[in-house]
Amino acid sequence: MKWEALGDITVLIADDDAFNRQLVVSLLDKIPTIHFLEAEDGVEALEILAQKSVDMILLDLHMPKMDGYDTIHNIRKEAKYDFTPIVIITTDEQEMNKLYAMGADDFISKPFKLSELSSRIYAHIEKKQYRAKYNQLSKEEIDTTLISTEAKEKEQTTQKIDEDLNKHSQNYTIEDIEISQKETFYNMIKLSVSKKSMHNIIRVATLSKALSKLIGYDDKKSDNIYFASMLRNIGAILSIEKNKKTDYQYLIAGYSLINNSIDTEFIKVTKQIMTQYREHFDGSGFPKQRKENEIYISAYIVSIVEAFDDLCSNLDTKKDIRDSLKAGEAKNFHPKITKLFLTHFDYFFELRKKIIKQISEKKEYA
Repeated sequence: MKWEALGDITVLIADDDAFNRQLVVSLLDKIPTIHFLEAEDGVEALEILAQKSVDMILLDLHMPKMDGYDTIHNIRKEAKYDFTPIVIITTDEQEMNKLYAMGADDFISKPFKLSELSSRIYAHIEKKQYRAKYNQLSKEEIDTTLISTEAKEKEQTTQKIDEDLNKHSQNYTIEDIEISQKETFYNMIKLSVSKKSMHNIIRVATLSKALSKLIGYDDKKSDNIYFASMLRNIGAILSIEKNKKTDYQYLIAGYSLINNSIDTEFIKVTKQIMTQYREHFDGSGFPKQRKENEIYISAYIVSIVEAFDDLCSNLDTKKDIRDSLKAGEAKNFHPKITKLFLTHFDYFFELRKKIIKQISEKKEYA
């Protein structure tokens, strides 16, 4: 994509969630020709449009004061915005036909995928510029033949862009969505925690993936557990009211965020781990006191790995760490998973040291 050919671009992001706005900006900050304006609701979006020149609008549906429906209605009443593309941020397929009729040009779902977000913006801006040129041709009193020829060329180009957009949407597979979800939630976590906390998250994720493979899970399932483990405390991580909520309130907040996503296998595993990794085999855990086979294996994996990582940070000897894990067998942890982990204890101990060394040497996840 040749961004320079499009010139400077101003994108208005209308979303009441400041983190979502920040995420869009951070995903696209490597494209120097894109500039951003931000609105918390539809009223502020209309005020910005009245004062600033905007090339494209990313519009969330659910906002205070004025929601996305009323906002798009007000925008499309003004002829000067006829060529301004409006992309709606939603996963609600039932609303799409209604929104198309109201004047929406396209739809994009959260979590965002960088490649999709940038290609959609590029295609819509290119389409907007062609349509604007075509409209200008119609207004100028020049040779009729020239108008006919150039108008046909512009219309064909516009039609080609429309076809490309439709093709792009049709080719957006479940696998693409999963990749998008993992990229976006990873970036959300990375933006929200300290370097030390991120290193801890990476250690637990990598060790959980290793244990998953030992249990017999394939690469895809193990990779899902790797990323899902990172989100187990996302409700607390993203909360602006640190230490002011109960563990259960943080769990509900995190679950609500994840539950709004398209229900891929990755999201399913994430919800399993998030809601159950603090449950115990003997039924003494949190939040529902589930026990034994009522708890998902993925949750048991993250539970013992997190405990192992904490013990490594707080105990002096391998024997003390091993003994503490052994004491949790059939109490906190699944007995079969505990035995497997302890059988390969030295492997996990050395792997943890290797992860710490790699992060330190490469200065990753800073």
